[in-house]
Amino acid sequence: MYGGMLYFPLKVNLFEEIAVELVEARFGLKGTAAVMKLLCKIYKENGYYLKWNAEQCTLFTNKAGRDINEQEMQGIVDILVEKTFFDPKTYKEQGVLTSTEIQKVWLEATKRRKRDLTTLPYLLVETEEDKTDKDRTCTQKRENCTQDADIFPENACNSKQSKESKAKESKAKESKALPPLTPPGESGGAQGNPDLDIPGYAYNRNTHNLECLMLNLKKLYITDREEIRKILKLSDYGRLGNYVWKIFNGTNWNKVNSKGGYIISVLAREKRSTGS
Repeated sequence: MYGGMLYFPLKVNLFEEIAVELVEARFGLKGTAAVMKLLCKIYKENGYYLKWNAEQCTLFTNKAGRDINEQEMQGIVDILVEKTFFDPKTYKEQGVLTSTEIQKVWLEATKRRKRDLTTLPYLLVETEEDKTDKDRTCTQKRENCTQDADIFPENACNSKQSKESKAKESKAKESKALPPLTPPGESGGAQGNPDLDIPGYAYNRNTHNLECLMLNLKKLYITDREEIRKILKLSDYGRLGNYVWKIFNGTNWNKVNSKGGYIISVLAREKRSTGS
């Protein structure tokens, strides 16, 4: 359903893993051959998982050859699950053979395909990748985001993080991926970036956090000027409490291909629903 692979990478120490060594110790070379055939079937058919039950065991054993019977094949699977070669929880609750490593291989190999990651079943990598999303959120000064912190606590930051934010901002000037932010009247700001047309009120740190908004866009590699312009307008130039902050903190960006387009779409939908 989600597309298999014609070939997959094989670790050179695969046969030294405890699970595979146990299989070979109990069942001999026919056991390791069964493991390889099992991996081939997973990658070939669904790409990163295989439904496993009594019927699947019978069919798989029949194709695996005469040297192995159903009881032995199930014994091999039991060892692979017990030793976490396959994810035990997913097998116990869903009857599915998969693992984080298998899923990462498949996702990397098929990353150029058009796909909706939100529809993928039995995904394990999501939990691990979600942990990195918090590191991507903007670091703000506490006094600049009091209202925002009350609504979305993830946006709050301490003074140490704020210093790191300033250091990253100075590097951004060198890359010129996004324009430097300085209030109108100084060198830069709306006057320095006329194509963004940033109004003066956006620099009021009691009501806005424009600097943090732009830093978030840079971290997400959103550099298209038209997309930046639309996000600025839809978020009212980083107004505290705007829905854009919830998007930054509540989205698993690893599942989003067009990040700029996604933010614009969600903000536009929110604006229509609230009528603001």
